[in-house]
Amino acid sequence: MRREKVERHLTYRMDTLSSSAIDMANEVYTQCCGLNVRELRVLRLVDDNPGITFSDLAAETRFERSLTSRLLSKLIKDGLLRRAIGKDDARQFNLHTTAKGREMCAKVARIAGELEEHFLAPLTAAERDALDSCIRKLTEWVDGGGREKIAQLVPKTRRGSASKT
Repeated sequence: MRREKVERHLTYRMDTLSSSAIDMANEVYTQCCGLNVRELRVLRLVDDNPGITFSDLAAETRFERSLTSRLLSKLIKDGLLRRAIGKDDARQFNLHTTAKGREMCAKVARIAGELEEHFLAPLTAAERDALDSCIRKLTEWVDGGGREKIAQLVPKTRRGSASKT
């Protein structure tokens, strides 16, 4: 059912599009691989970064540490990932994919390619290039100081500074 008044705020539109796309992908990945998008994000990040630490993984996924821990535990239990005591610091552990995990990553990469083609099907090649360019540019802006610029929009009294009365 389509609402009469369309929400115009960018963050709302990006969030609803992302949620819908993730829901669709979750259905496919769960049926084909037995894993959801979040689990696969953790698996693929470890596969792309052999030896990554838990702290770095949590930062990369942008998930809460408790969620990252639960996802990691499941993937280790399923035999897709393994932990090793850190070579540089025995208080940390490094994460690696197992042979089974690498096979799953290869399978997921094939499925992801097909999903991406379906998601982007309504766009022309030029629109796809423009979308990719815009996403890259916005990501670089946010990661390169955009957060600090946006934070300046919050009144000083809300940022913890004492108000002058």
